[in-house]
Amino acid sequence: MELEPGEVLDGLVLDLTEGEGEYGPWYRLKIKDESRGVVRYFAKDEVKRAAAQDAIEVGEQIWVAMDTEEVTLERDDGSTHDYNPTMVSFPGGD
Repeated sequence: MELEPGEVLDGLVLDLTEGEGEYGPWYRLKIKDESRGVVRYFAKDEVKRAAAQDAIEVGEQIWVAMDTEEVTLERDDGSTHDYNPTMVSFPGGD
């Protein structure tokens, strides 16, 4: 599943799968979203960083949202890329 700007995933983490691809490590979460049911989401931005740091726990609540504000990322080669950042929080955490 891909999030659109302003969309939110809010629910229980059922599974976390990780792997290595052409562009480095990837993480896929299986979340029981409150409104959509069970969805599979490929982690981006803050969510990917949280997964890489082992901050996402199976069986815990998670909140993932794509920001409505675009930001511009400047690459090493001088080119730019506009995107909407994805944020994460853990409502049941301390």
